[in-house]
Amino acid sequence: TALRIVASMKRDWIQTGRKPSGVCGAALFVSAQIHGFECSKSDVVSVVHVCGDTLTKRLVEFGNTESGSLTVCI
Repeated sequence: TALRIVASMKRDWIQTGRKPSGVCGAALFVSAQIHGFECSKSDVVSVVHVCGDTLTKRLVEFGNTESGSLTVCI
């Protein structure tokens, strides 16, 4: 799921000019939420070694895209 989210971010040019770790961190966080894993932003920040603000910015950017506004039906 995270790989598909990264591919979607690439299509929306979110990764351009940005460190890959921030994009990957946002994709991992969204993927974890989709699959029901309990992890916080600080957990992801400690794994991908980016600032919490960077992760939040990537999440906001992804949320502003068409893909980011989709819902998950289980």
